[in-house]
Amino acid sequence: MALRMNNLAMRLVLPVALLGMTAVGAATPAYAEAGAARPDLEISVPDRVVTTAGGTKSVPFEVVNTGRTPATGLVVDFATAAAPLDPRLGFQPPAGCTATGCAVGDLATGARKAYTFTVTPTKELPASGAGLTLSAHDADGEWHEAVTVTVVRAAGGIDLETAAIPELKLAAGASAVLPIKVRNNGDQPTEGIAIALAAPRYLTFPKQYANCVEVADLPGVVCAFDLALAPGSVFSIAPSTPITIAADKAAPGPARYDAGMYAFGLDDEDTDAASLAAATEALKQPGAKLKLVPAVQALAVDDSELNEWDNVISFRVRVPLNQADSVAIGDAFEGKVGDTRTVEVGFRNDGPAAVLPPPAKGKHAARVHIPSGLKLTKVDKDCVPDGDGEPSWNRPGQVSGHDYLCVAAASLAPGAKALFSFTAKIENGDNEDAGSITVDGGVQDKKTSNNVAKIEVKLTTGTGSGGTGGGLPVTGAPTGRIAGVGMLFVLTGALALVLTRRRRTV
Repeated sequence: MALRMNNLAMRLVLPVALLGMTAVGAATPAYAEAGAARPDLEISVPDRVVTTAGGTKSVPFEVVNTGRTPATGLVVDFATAAAPLDPRLGFQPPAGCTATGCAVGDLATGARKAYTFTVTPTKELPASGAGLTLSAHDADGEWHEAVTVTVVRAAGGIDLETAAIPELKLAAGASAVLPIKVRNNGDQPTEGIAIALAAPRYLTFPKQYANCVEVADLPGVVCAFDLALAPGSVFSIAPSTPITIAADKAAPGPARYDAGMYAFGLDDEDTDAASLAAATEALKQPGAKLKLVPAVQALAVDDSELNEWDNVISFRVRVPLNQADSVAIGDAFEGKVGDTRTVEVGFRNDGPAAVLPPPAKGKHAARVHIPSGLKLTKVDKDCVPDGDGEPSWNRPGQVSGHDYLCVAAASLAPGAKALFSFTAKIENGDNEDAGSITVDGGVQDKKTSNNVAKIEVKLTTGTGSGGTGGGLPVTGAPTGRIAGVGMLFVLTGALALVLTRRRRTV
């Protein structure tokens, strides 16, 4: 995958969206794809690398196994007998590799390996540049993935580069100072710079400065600085005006959140004009301003020219366990024999945190067992038949038996509910087979005594009228600890058939 970002939103939102928030410790069922004969590999590398005349550029790349089949005997080639390296590139291989390739070895599913090579183009390199192909293949050469990087030699220009931000650990409600450093690695000074910061939901940048504006599209902030960065200079945020990142008190955890930072010139034509104009105008406003000061410590980078891909960095924030108590909500079909009644059952998040968003193949869910003495006539569209514990994902909202799996269509904030309706005709009041709803709140739910609530049939006196109406809610009195419920952060990609519909939250 070649990386190239052409505007502010894509430069920042894309890295954050690719990483987003990942639950730690949540059950994500694994399964083998039928007939999977080879791994799915991705080579992440800039698609265009620019150096100044006589300059050297370090170019990072990663080999990622994005599939479910392990890769064995993996090799990355830079050159072959049929396609030798162009000597005008001035190519130097990564440490531990040869001039023609790297022996990556085995790569488990989801694993990645990072490398860095350098280029120092000669003056003979044409104005259009030259290509360098990276090819990954197995030991037997039965398959391969390839991507080409174009290397260009320019006369000069500005090249802003950002230093890596180490992983941060934040408890819900806490904040930390961001160690931001920016370098002009080109050979021309800037006429002012801006820094954009973006983060997913539950992470914010709370410090308010007159030269910073909020940008909803990121979401995040853009801060402008009327400051010229000379070639080779490194600047950092002044200790007297720290910029912080904070985790909301309701931030679900344990989870990994990924945020992003992008540094660009105030004359950057590719940046969103409205955001840049607002940030530039903010420079003129009174009040405390975020400041950049010369940094003593230089960044570990080489001389180079304009390369957008190293203006952007992603950094990770880990939020530890923040509990979210899932409470089952029951109800009762109340009426005379022959009446038709509708009940709403479900679950409520009693906090203090929001519920973690689903893993790739799961969701906040509950199992519903409808009691005997009823003839079920209508089932909620966000519930599927669950006979013998095997959800029928292709049959949402269909009446079939007395067992169903119901799925919340969104992460529940503290106090929010997910409710599911069932309509039935009361046939008798024997209620020999008791009904219930059982919710599994996952890793955040440490209080399991309220995970089960009753679904009952309550007969009133007299003969049936055949009328319809609602039941009386049974709001989840504790029923004791339930063993062997298992995770209901549920199976298979077919879940999308149910989740495409949004359910109201209360």
